[in-house]
Amino acid sequence: MTDLLLTAAFGDYDRTRFLDRQIYPEGLELRIVRLSPSDIFHRMCNYLEFDVSEMSLGAHCYLIGRGDSPFVGIPAFPSRAFRHSMVYYNAASGIRKPDDLNGKRIAIREWGMTALVWILGILGEEYGVDLCSIDWVAVKKPRVPIVMPEGARIRYMNPTQTLSDMLASGEVDAALIHQAPACFAGGAADVQRMFPDYKTAEIEYYRRTGIHPIMHCVVLRKDRHQESPWVLRSIYETLLKARQKTMAALSNTQALAAMIPMLPAFMEETVQVFGKDFWPYGLTANRHTLEKLVLYAFQQGLTPRLLSIEELFGESVRNH
Repeated sequence: MTDLLLTAAFGDYDRTRFLDRQIYPEGLELRIVRLSPSDIFHRMCNYLEFDVSEMSLGAHCYLIGRGDSPFVGIPAFPSRAFRHSMVYYNAASGIRKPDDLNGKRIAIREWGMTALVWILGILGEEYGVDLCSIDWVAVKKPRVPIVMPEGARIRYMNPTQTLSDMLASGEVDAALIHQAPACFAGGAADVQRMFPDYKTAEIEYYRRTGIHPIMHCVVLRKDRHQESPWVLRSIYETLLKARQKTMAALSNTQALAAMIPMLPAFMEETVQVFGKDFWPYGLTANRHTLEKLVLYAFQQGLTPRLLSIEELFGESVRNH
């Protein structure tokens, strides 16, 4: 029998790179497309351009909450990242600690981004930051029609303004951005990180909460799932194998898998902090983290109600 041909889109990561060599899904031929995550999300959400793809977990929550998602979720997580490093402030504003952000003018890129969902949730829950007290200034409008939480206010930059310039000049007091703004990278004296030793802050947060924030999941088009329900399991098992090969490669000290001189030491520290399964897939190992994400998504207006974890992912992989 001829294998079913599907197109799959992923970022160019070590944990998905084995998909286009060495690992082949049972009953499937995957044609892999490598794109930036933002391109993948836009093309998949707007045009259903791929059969399988990486997907923003925030976008997946939004679509499930809306009630007409064209996707079935797979609990494989190509992107995870702590976000303490993305909190910047201008020292002239008087900000010194997280709760000083209350009542300030804060720049963001876009309301509803998964990275922002996480850091807003953490700042609120851990440090008492009230998102409704803040004058939000966004680079652009959300890609989807999110209803802002009651009492929250947001305005948008004009085309001549940039987040970096506004932060450096003091037009905004702080910024939440997942890439270092140019003013900070350029050494602007007044622009500082809220958590300068963010590695220590993130490890402490993980040890205390058990949460390693998830940014992206994987989705299969619902029409493909309805035509061939077995595909979901085949893809999930393949992603598990690719992840396992990546973990083994990173731990191989004979020839380093990445251009990181201290990789063996970093891997030892990673296992010490996170355990041997330091990048888990499946619902059981990730339930606590996913429950926190859906709570934050609801609080921030990304979903109209609090979702259950089972809603996010397909029946055939629910018990993993």
